[in-house]
Amino acid sequence: MPIGLGARRRRAVSLEQGAGSETPRCPACGEPLFVWIETYGYGTREDQVIDRCENCGLVLVRGLIPTPDSAAERLLADGAGHEGGIAFRAANAASLQAWLGAENWAALRPGGHGLEPTPRAASLLLARRDLRIRRIRHLLGPGMASMWQTLLNLLTFHRDFASEAASGRLRPGTGRSTAAFWTDAAVTVLAAIPTALIAVLLESGAVVARRGGVIEVQAEPLPATD
Repeated sequence: MPIGLGARRRRAVSLEQGAGSETPRCPACGEPLFVWIETYGYGTREDQVIDRCENCGLVLVRGLIPTPDSAAERLLADGAGHEGGIAFRAANAASLQAWLGAENWAALRPGGHGLEPTPRAASLLLARRDLRIRRIRHLLGPGMASMWQTLLNLLTFHRDFASEAASGRLRPGTGRSTAAFWTDAAVTVLAAIPTALIAVLLESGAVVARRGGVIEVQAEPLPATD
């Protein structure tokens, strides 16, 4: 089975919104955005264009984050108070699994945050809320789960097949084809244990190298200035 699902493809061209229009800028660092991945799949859940900043590495769904302030709000949306500051989790766009998976990276599932930072991009966005990074933890358990799903995505026709089928969003008659559905079911069963073992090895090494797939960012207020 070929690696890479369906008609997903990457383009290394600057994102233009029309003739004479201004090139969109990264909400974190202000540099131009580039189209990184285009995904076309079954139904609307797979149709996305993913942009990436070549400067700070921020990854986001095209058109979802209209302003830098809204990007900062999205990043902090699930945050919780932590030692006088705030802590939140995010998929790491500078991770091994993001590089390995690209369009098959599990963090890009439709309906997610729509914005995945690198540590540098997170620092720039947090500064818009008068915050600075105190600590970044690379979370092994969640990272292994995401790496495992990313590896399975390299083998199946449908991204995130197991979770999509279990939730009922994906059925034999709603996917690419009935044959593709049952092929993915067989591949998932047969490859689940081998890919889980590989995920443990890869993600453990990635965490040691500070390239884990899921990070916890702990931030604190910037010091007051006179």
